[in-house]
Amino acid sequence: MVNVDWNQRLGVIGESEIQKRLSYFSNVGKYEIDVGIDFVCDLLDNSSPAEPFYVQAKGTQHFDNGWGASVKKSTIFLWLSRMSPVYLIVYDEIEKECYWNSIEDRRYELIEKMDSPNDTIYISVDRSHVLEDGKDMNDEFINKIRIDYSSIGLWYGRPIPIGREYVKLMPGPPRSKVELIRTRSNLRMNVSSLIQHYMRIEELPQALVYADFLSKIDISHYDHFFMLGRIYVKLGRKKDARKSYEEALNICERDKKWPKEDMDKLKEMIRKEMEIYAPLNENET
Repeated sequence: MVNVDWNQRLGVIGESEIQKRLSYFSNVGKYEIDVGIDFVCDLLDNSSPAEPFYVQAKGTQHFDNGWGASVKKSTIFLWLSRMSPVYLIVYDEIEKECYWNSIEDRRYELIEKMDSPNDTIYISVDRSHVLEDGKDMNDEFINKIRIDYSSIGLWYGRPIPIGREYVKLMPGPPRSKVELIRTRSNLRMNVSSLIQHYMRIEELPQALVYADFLSKIDISHYDHFFMLGRIYVKLGRKKDARKSYEEALNICERDKKWPKEDMDKLKEMIRKEMEIYAPLNENET
């Protein structure tokens, strides 16, 4: 006779109870691959799937003042690398209650612990946050999902507002050097895309506004000044165009990281364009 271990049955019971409660406000699907995630869910907005989130479900008869377990670092890495929030939810079989914890709340603490020599990191859940059993009873959890989306956005350098109302809460400032660098980099990419858009549709004054802004906030990239030079050429401001081309060349000269052969080709291209479209006039000194 095959015996089914009680801990396995308790795990199934816990998953079933957690899935039932999540189903009051989200569309719940079983995550088929066992990689530290049990459910992938879509938060429902007027019965339509909206923000996705992930859940790791556990069942226990020994919650006491809390629950804890050692989790593999590979699992922690998976949780932290998701673009959507991850929640650890524990079903207390004795009290028939479910408690949740946000992994995003512990991002920086967990990142710091990833440098430890251990293969696992201890994760705990207390009674602070209850996953309620009923309709319209989990506003705290739902609001937390939206807050965590904003937090993850900051981590990837893509700040997003919090909420769905007309007046939303603006995202906070970068919390670390990593977030600051990513936010600046994404800003650069976004503004560059807008510049190319306005150049394509020949709205040159608007393109100039963005190009000038980019050249002021980030003076380390030659392409900011190269784009600025091209815009000035189209506007007939050849003297300004030449200054921008020259600054692009100066930045290239200072950049020692690019392979010399590639850099020489780039500088030659900038010089040729400058000589054709923004030559030095005889009246200039």
